[in-house]
Amino acid sequence: MRREVGPISEFAPLRALAAEPDDPSAVLKALAEALTKFPDKINIHVRLVSGDEAETIQHWDVQAGSKSAKAQQKKPNRSHVTVMLRPETLMEIAQGRLAPYEALYTGRLRVGGNLDSAKAIVQHLTDPASRYRAPC
Repeated sequence: MRREVGPISEFAPLRALAAEPDDPSAVLKALAEALTKFPDKINIHVRLVSGDEAETIQHWDVQAGSKSAKAQQKKPNRSHVTVMLRPETLMEIAQGRLAPYEALYTGRLRVGGNLDSAKAIVQHLTDPASRYRAPC
């Protein structure tokens, strides 16, 4: 018997930022740490949306591009890039099981703000074993 395999994403996953049992707060702190050597100082506003009917939103401020990069659970005063997704999607991306562009194109991730900066962040975090491919 032949097993059918779904379409394989053309987009590269990120290098793993989290192990299986990690929680979103640990992932966002690992993200900030992974972005300490990002060439520009940048603030990322991450909105984690939970729940079905009565949705709740956790706001995270991820500061990148310096040795003092950090992630804090708070609404930032300003941001260069805004990302909105569910915690489950964040975990799949952080574990390298879902490419960020694939999440974007399937509606599981929304991005706003400076899109060139967002692309540069993805390229900076792409798994070096994979070939980075920009969406456009």
